[in-house]
Amino acid sequence: MTDRIDPSTLTDRRDLAAYWHARLHSDAVSQEDRLAFEQWRQADPANARQYQVVTDLWTAACALPKDEVRKLGARPRAKTDARARLTPWRWLGGAALACGTALLVVAADPAGWRDAASYDAEFSTVRGERREIALPDNSVLLLNTDTRATVRFFKDRRTVQLAQGEILFQVDGKQGTPFIVQAGEGSVRVTGTRFDVRRDADTFAVSVLEGAVEVRNGPWWHRRSARLLPGNRAQAEGSGDLRVEQAADVDNATAWRGGKIVFRETAMADAVRELNRYAGPRIRAPEARARDFRVSGVFSVDDVPAFLDALPRIAPVTVQTRPDGQIEILAR
Repeated sequence: MTDRIDPSTLTDRRDLAAYWHARLHSDAVSQEDRLAFEQWRQADPANARQYQVVTDLWTAACALPKDEVRKLGARPRAKTDARARLTPWRWLGGAALACGTALLVVAADPAGWRDAASYDAEFSTVRGERREIALPDNSVLLLNTDTRATVRFFKDRRTVQLAQGEILFQVDGKQGTPFIVQAGEGSVRVTGTRFDVRRDADTFAVSVLEGAVEVRNGPWWHRRSARLLPGNRAQAEGSGDLRVEQAADVDNATAWRGGKIVFRETAMADAVRELNRYAGPRIRAPEARARDFRVSGVFSVDDVPAFLDALPRIAPVTVQTRPDGQIEILAR
């Protein structure tokens, strides 16, 4: 692209967010651009939120089938003057050619990508809480402990932005519009199915119980994808890697929906990390030897003390309570 927009001439926060997204993903981006972007983003929390909206649109557009993109791109466009043709939304659309033409729809109909959501809601749970949410499209979300998500419905898509935590989705396929779950650089696209998405820091995992889902991970220049069927599980890393287990134990992975947690020769370090997601005092295993011990069993996520009481009988450890209330697991 040869035309360069001067960001100082832009007054609409949405246009600035689109400009910076396009600029940062262009081949011509400089260190000065990155510094200027960070100054703009940090100047106002609303700037950061609007930039996230643009990022979400990018991810959602890349998840659309190409035939849908062609239909949207073929819509008649209103006549515009030369200045209008250089809006950041066109800039963003052009820069998105690297995304397999998915964002050409932005250039073809920029107003359509700024349409207001017909449904917009935020949901969350605190540590140790589980919560069921019925959505207007008859889909059902079961939020696990310490989860935050934003749900938005648009004319042509239904989206969930999973900021942290875990959700079991029962998606109604009768609506016909894509249902897209976004978790950082990753996304899950379905029409109607039952699946679980868990996001931890810079990783996320997808387990499929019914139907089929398409999982994508990584930025547009290093995106990987996989189609998952019932019994499949995908683990996505912040590096862009995407690993698929064809015969995963998804029932155990989603046992939390029944208030259970299942350990099968699980390293103590991993068991402690999992238990700390739920209610109760914080648990530590400060010794390397204790962290390497393996544990097996089925326990209640609502009764962590029962696990701690049973632990010395299933592993060579002692359980001690520190003065600050934290629990320590030590090798015997």
